[in-house]
Amino acid sequence: MRNAVSVPANSADFLSNGGLERGTVVPAARSADMAEEDVAAYLFDLLVGARRLATSRKQRFLAYLIGMAVEEARLLTMGRSAVKGQKKSA
Repeated sequence: MRNAVSVPANSADFLSNGGLERGTVVPAARSADMAEEDVAAYLFDLLVGARRLATSRKQRFLAYLIGMAVEEARLLTMGRSAVKGQKKSA
């Protein structure tokens, strides 16, 4: 398992095979030091790349599941969550 600051060993292969777009910035700060919205935005970017990769590999159900995680990450960047439709309490 990787943490938010590690890079896959084969990142060049991953990037060239339809994974994350080049120029994606991996945060230098540990996730504990980042604001929750920043972590959600970072995860959103990773998940979008993962969904593209799953789609390009014709893994439709996996792409769908990742899409659900993408939507939750998008909501979290706005300070909301799909869980019970509640806003995140401060």
